[in-house]
Amino acid sequence: MIGKSFIRNSKSNIQYPFLFLLIFISTFGLTTPDAIAQNSIINGYAPNYKNQEITLFTHADYISGMDIPVSSQTVNDSGFFYFSFSTDEVKRIILGIGRQKANMYIEPGRTYQLFFPGQDSIRFMNPNIGQTVNLEFTFRDTSDINALIINYNEHFESFWAENYPYFVQKKSRSRLDSFELKMQETYASFNNPYFKSFITYTIAGMELNTFQSRNELAKKYIIGKQVLYNQYEYMSFFNSFFNRYLYVYSQTKNGPALAEMINEKASYEGCMEVLAGDKYLKNDTLRELVLIKGLSELYYVPEFKRENVLSILTRISSSGKTATSRAIASNVIHSFSKLQPGAKAPEFTLKDKNGKIVRLSDFKGKYVYLDFWATWCTPCLQEMKLIPGLKKKYGDRIVFVSISTDEDTLQLKKFLNKNPKYDWVLLHDGNDKQVKERYEIKTVPAYFLINPFGNFTQSPALKPTQSIESTFWEISKKK
Repeated sequence: MIGKSFIRNSKSNIQYPFLFLLIFISTFGLTTPDAIAQNSIINGYAPNYKNQEITLFTHADYISGMDIPVSSQTVNDSGFFYFSFSTDEVKRIILGIGRQKANMYIEPGRTYQLFFPGQDSIRFMNPNIGQTVNLEFTFRDTSDINALIINYNEHFESFWAENYPYFVQKKSRSRLDSFELKMQETYASFNNPYFKSFITYTIAGMELNTFQSRNELAKKYIIGKQVLYNQYEYMSFFNSFFNRYLYVYSQTKNGPALAEMINEKASYEGCMEVLAGDKYLKNDTLRELVLIKGLSELYYVPEFKRENVLSILTRISSSGKTATSRAIASNVIHSFSKLQPGAKAPEFTLKDKNGKIVRLSDFKGKYVYLDFWATWCTPCLQEMKLIPGLKKKYGDRIVFVSISTDEDTLQLKKFLNKNPKYDWVLLHDGNDKQVKERYEIKTVPAYFLINPFGNFTQSPALKPTQSIESTFWEISKKK
């Protein structure tokens, strides 16, 4: 759900906030006011992770998906840890201990006291799978960005619970508008630009996910608006709105011109000129960002030449219109190297439709034809119709593995129950979508061929309709 709380006040969970503060004074001391004005301080308590390493990450950007480790500390014998983090703006950061991660926001010059909880053994039965946990805060100031977001999330969740039926019936527009107006009035006295944008773009995400008019959404949230590269909520909306945008554009009447600029000319200027005709992309800064995102997706689409996609991104990384877009293009290029043919395929541990734990390493010694799909994806389902025949012919040498990216587990179960012929290895990437992130899935379907040693042979691999069978035939002939 858009706006779902990932952080919460610790009042009901930590019953000794005063003792908590005293321990920090004696353990770490207090920082002078001048230092606090320049740095943000995190005083944390993680009693379930004593003597373990905790790392603070920032987001490199919100297109490449790369996270940058900034600093690491060791949780001490008493369960406490400390970070001093310099920033001149609001930042969304990540705290990670082992496979557990937690998100929070940092403002310049603030001190945060928080509790990092242990893994919920009831919700998360598999200790080998990373999970996102909810931080718990002790607040002294209700104007803190985390406190504001927690409070807003409570309003949002109440609104959602009360109005969910109207969203199902697609009659939610007026109610969402009323909620937005109410929130603006509720928080009118808080002059925090980041938080105001947080409200705006969480609501924008809700409107997009409930199939409001794309033209109206573009006028309200995109056209003529500042590009907020470093704001998580804006970029989440941006990524959803422009998901697969270049690929879809390539299928329109103007598509051949774009494909030519990529596949034949590898021309950055040509791509920008073609996209200038798009009604949403008159602003060249926004257009360049959409181009970067689109190229990051087309890199994994066999119809587009990888070397040309890479060439255009390299051009942007050196001569893009803004320093931020140049950095994002560089990050995207760097992210490609992890999935090149010959590289080690990322391990995964997921459950099949019967609840059995399945790991990629279980198939060592055989080729693995891996794909990512979703029940709502028509091209995915068309490709999957060919898998039973391929499995029958090549199943002795090749393991067929399909990972669903569906959010709705119930919908997935219904689909599989209706299609008993889908009898190969069918797995589900849960709500955290960790495997999807490791394989950098920007669009589905996406296919990979992994050799018996666990390395990529084709990345991306040919789809069933693209004559992957010729590759399978060659494999079947090998001793």
